Amino acid sequence: MQSSWDFERLSEACNKAGCILCRLTGETTRRYLETWKDEMFTDFNERAKLRSSRGFCNTHTWQLVQMGASLPLAQAYRDIITDEIEQLEKDGGRRRQRWFHPKNGEELPDSSFYTLFLSSHGLCLQHFHLSCTLKPLAASETWLPLLRQAQLAIMQRLEAQLSELIRKHDYRYKDEKRGAEMTSWQRAAGLVSGEEGSIT
Repeated sequence: MQSSWDFERLSEACNKAGCILCRLTGETTRRYLETWKDEMFTDFNERAKLRSSRGFCNTHTWQLVQMGASLPLAQAYRDIITDEIEQLEKDGGRRRQRWFHPKNGEELPDSSFYTLFLSSHGLCLQHFHLSCTLKPLAASETWLPLLRQAQLAIMQRLEAQLSELIRKHDYRYKDEKRGAEMTSWQRAAGLVSGEEGSIT
């Protein structure tokens, strides 16, 4: 008779409703995310790997949000956002462009739109990069620099809030007033990995 840990897990899973492999995969993933949240996020090499991969996928990012991984996500995703800011400042976020025609006579946003956009949480990185590849045939070249400038300001604001959240996790600052920075880690999750449940 086998007595390995895997055999025990399989045996236990057989006694529960549903797919055995789905359950085991889910449990293994949850265990990994718990370990990352509690221990691994401080490891330099782990953070470097996550940084180079541009973060967790949407599903696993939002699992971490549900687990309350505020400080780990704030630190890891601030690194990614900082890289994006540096890249945008360096080259304006230039990407290979694709031509498109606005549909049904739609107009591209005018400059007043960007005032509203600046007060929002901006675009997730995937949609921002996609937007930077579009080059409309029927519009002036002003919209893309405005979009880049607005997204840059939004990311800089978020980066500052993440830094403040991280600072306030230090016991010396525990009595300071809390503000918008306390939810910045959730906004960073949306910016880096897309909004919860989005299929991008």
